[in-house]
Amino acid sequence: MKKKLIIITGFVGLSHFGFSQFIVKDVFFQTQGVSNTGEVVGYEEWTGPFSIWTPETQAVEYIGGIAPGNGVGGGASFSLNGNFLSGNTLANGKVEMARYSRLTNSWTPLGSLGVAMDTARSGGYWISGDGNTVVGNAWKTGGYTDAVAWNPTEGIIDLGTLFAGRSTRGNAVSNDGSVVVGWQDFNGPWKSAVWRKNPAGGYFPNEYILLNPNGNPNDEFNQMGECTAVSGDGNWVGGAGDYVNNGNAWIWSQATGVIDLGTLSPGAQSYVAALSDDGSIAVGRIQVGPWDPEIPFIWTQANGMQNLNDYAHNVLGIATGNKLIYSANCMSPSGDYIVGYGYDTVTFDSFAYRLSPLNLGLNELSSAELKVYPNPTSNLLTIENEGNASLMITNPEGKSIVQTKISGNYQLDVSNFASGIYFVSVKGEEDGNMKTTKVIKK
Repeated sequence: MKKKLIIITGFVGLSHFGFSQFIVKDVFFQTQGVSNTGEVVGYEEWTGPFSIWTPETQAVEYIGGIAPGNGVGGGASFSLNGNFLSGNTLANGKVEMARYSRLTNSWTPLGSLGVAMDTARSGGYWISGDGNTVVGNAWKTGGYTDAVAWNPTEGIIDLGTLFAGRSTRGNAVSNDGSVVVGWQDFNGPWKSAVWRKNPAGGYFPNEYILLNPNGNPNDEFNQMGECTAVSGDGNWVGGAGDYVNNGNAWIWSQATGVIDLGTLSPGAQSYVAALSDDGSIAVGRIQVGPWDPEIPFIWTQANGMQNLNDYAHNVLGIATGNKLIYSANCMSPSGDYIVGYGYDTVTFDSFAYRLSPLNLGLNELSSAELKVYPNPTSNLLTIENEGNASLMITNPEGKSIVQTKISGNYQLDVSNFASGIYFVSVKGEEDGNMKTTKVIKK
């Protein structure tokens, strides 16, 4: 079966002011991470090597390392500046968690807890935004693993377990390395685990995320399922559903407690694959059944959960034809890119994709910050602004009809616009902040 890589780039909306397009590559690519600039890291074959693909130029950079497969775990992700990646490499004939530097084009093994199981000693799953912390797990005597973290100052750190002989793993880490999230095994399925940095060194013992914070912390029906993602600021955690909340994906913050994201298929199990840096966007997968297609989803604070296929078609206006998005594997910290894989409904060829998910109609979180008047209007629209900025206006179908640079307050003649709702967005060139609001043209 011929396998194709399909990269879907929608309206890059809130950051890049791009246009919808498909980019096809005739090689299967298992996506694992995507940077804020849209580069995708993954692998074409089990165990690797890892490679970085730039969709706009079709360039592929093979970076070596040992990708997941054949009994080896781990994952590749980018630091915020794209200079470092997490993953695995060989060290003295065994696989160890590692950090890749694009400055030196080399992998550095980060160590283990001194025990090898088959071909591996440890595995790297995620890297912090600052590039200084890699998290994953390492084998222990007795055939179980402990979650581990590595940083240049302390080296490998055993994050431990709440129950002797029961495994843990670090799945993700905040931008500054202060919050590690993952899972704790005890009685199955895996339960939530959050490790927080100890200022004196190392990390405090892991804690569960509780459905009822005032309830029994030892009650398995009060302990949320595996933590699968953490926001860059460390304030939000995303995870997998289990019997505690009917299998629904969830997010949590100290301020809000657990927020059930709902489901698009009642009774199915789902999880959050990635969170944006501020926690306002979540993507993930709903696993319906062993023989049924998964449902990829995007969730926003403004609009809740949507099928990513419906979102691409109805919000972004992307015509995917026979291409069905099957999963949402990861998202850039900025929230500008989602990557995953799917299949062709006619040929059943598999493909991977990159989707630029944000349309101005979705992001209503900062609408109060942008002042426009009069609203509604029939002729002139005044947009309040300070300094140099980029202005974009999109129609309800998500198509950009105005893209320009502005300086200070700006007046726009909308008399030729058709009547309806439009979305106005201004992005400051100095601070990079985006402000968005709706305007009604009479």
